[in-house]
Amino acid sequence: MTYSKKRLREVTALKKAAVKKIQNEIGELDASPSRKYIEEFNREFQTFEAVSTADAILQEARNANLIWIGDYHALAKSQKYAAEFVRKFSADNRSIVLAVEPVFARSQKILDRWMAGKISEQEFLDRIHYKEDWGCDWDGYKAIFCTARDLNIPVYGIDCHPRNDMRSIGRRDLGAARRIVRLIEENPSRAVVVIFGESHLASNHLPGKVHTILSRKGLKRKELTVLQNVDTIYWDLQEQGIGDANAVKVSNGIYCVFNATPIEKYESFRRYLHMCVEEDACGDWTPMAQTLTEVMMDFLAVKKADSVVSHIPTPESLDLNGATEEFARFIHQACRGELEKPAERTANDQFFVSVIENALGYFCSKLLDSSRDGIEPLAARVLNQFGDDDQLVRSVTRLVDPARRPGMQHFEFLRAAVEAKAARQKTMRMLSQLLGYALGRRLYLAYLQSRISRTDIREIFHDPLNTPNRPLECYKELTYI
Repeated sequence: MTYSKKRLREVTALKKAAVKKIQNEIGELDASPSRKYIEEFNREFQTFEAVSTADAILQEARNANLIWIGDYHALAKSQKYAAEFVRKFSADNRSIVLAVEPVFARSQKILDRWMAGKISEQEFLDRIHYKEDWGCDWDGYKAIFCTARDLNIPVYGIDCHPRNDMRSIGRRDLGAARRIVRLIEENPSRAVVVIFGESHLASNHLPGKVHTILSRKGLKRKELTVLQNVDTIYWDLQEQGIGDANAVKVSNGIYCVFNATPIEKYESFRRYLHMCVEEDACGDWTPMAQTLTEVMMDFLAVKKADSVVSHIPTPESLDLNGATEEFARFIHQACRGELEKPAERTANDQFFVSVIENALGYFCSKLLDSSRDGIEPLAARVLNQFGDDDQLVRSVTRLVDPARRPGMQHFEFLRAAVEAKAARQKTMRMLSQLLGYALGRRLYLAYLQSRISRTDIREIFHDPLNTPNRPLECYKELTYI
């Protein structure tokens, strides 16, 4: 499938605009002098050799005995990936040990007691001063520790002071390197999996210090490095039109996986800094709501009236797709003039308005997260509800398939089914979501292929859909784009 390079650049620019807004606020909150250290990491990982897969990474891991996993501390998806990697890697019944950053080496006995079930989770966190000395959300890291406990994998804390003085980061790396080498020396036959902050994994940072010590001792290791969500590689993939890739080979022995967008990555860090500065354990998602809504309204050239901006809904969590869908529905309702008072419609018309709202929500979320899909699992659940209605199943299947054009009879079967099943509200909500997502996917592909423009999308947002049967006619028109 061929995409317009111009459109790919436009979509990438939209994502970068959102990230830039978040980074500007981070700059106001973060006074860390770590820029040089982080820039060394960024310079080293600029591009990739080939698209890869999670299975390919695991296959190479089977031949390695020193594995580095880059961790973005504020992003729970980063730790959950590490936990899942360990679970799959351990399936070969290899002898494994984990070396982790959140626990100081001096707290090893406390960690051992908790892993053995001799003290409670809260006592463990209190005694290692987790909140004061680490401070990142516990749930993500808990997934790593609990996975290791379930699989009977030993875990060692390898970090040391001073964490908050970047001028001494070399000393921290050296201390961690010595502990990693000690774990190797204690049992050379086992694989050591190191889960450490991503910027520490530049070749001249922590790995370089480990190499120096190993070389001095005459020890050799087969290494594998797994980075996560590296910005420069992510943007490269976006501009090449392969933004749905979930893994790439950077170079020999080095891979990068993608489980979050830069928007999610930096918003998680912004929220972490906000909690540190404001000491607000709940955090605040209002800045994210404003950022995503504003960049989307700019992209669509929709006017940002004060009365509209003041009503922007605030998400309850860092769910980029769900939040973007909600903001798109909000913008759609604002453009139709229905924020204060919805138009009166028949049940049939309201169903197809919901389809179009879901379509615009999916389209916008796909612009911000090109890896998003999720239509097929939803289709299976919805079609299961209509298993005894062959005509409806065939019609919905054709309407959802992006590679086939539906006929007019498919719309007629759908219209009749909506009238007949109006009382089944939950089923109808699922069906409107499915049809909307499928339409949103068609619109996204049409946009990347330059078959529709931003002006066309803006006109869809502004269509009032307030005359009888207009919502269904609009749905038909958009399906045939």
